[in-house]
Amino acid sequence: MTDQAMPEPGTRVSVAPREWQPSPGIEGQTYHDIVIVNIQDSDDPRFAWVHGHGVECSWATADCTAPWCYEVLVGVDVLAATAAGERP
Repeated sequence: MTDQAMPEPGTRVSVAPREWQPSPGIEGQTYHDIVIVNIQDSDDPRFAWVHGHGVECSWATADCTAPWCYEVLVGVDVLAATAAGERP
């Protein structure tokens, strides 16, 4: 992966349009808050695969039993800035 520090599992990362991709080469067009389950390498060094849950999965009324609800590519710079505490 990258030599930059990445957020730990359980960290909440907020992504804006164009900071993430639902699949390689397709820009995300919406805002999302994702609670990270794990981060994996991708073929594009600018992005990493993020598996995670939406914050709504932790609500008391949620019954999310999936290993993760999101599988998206997120910019490595966004992840590194989140790990460094430079992003909300």
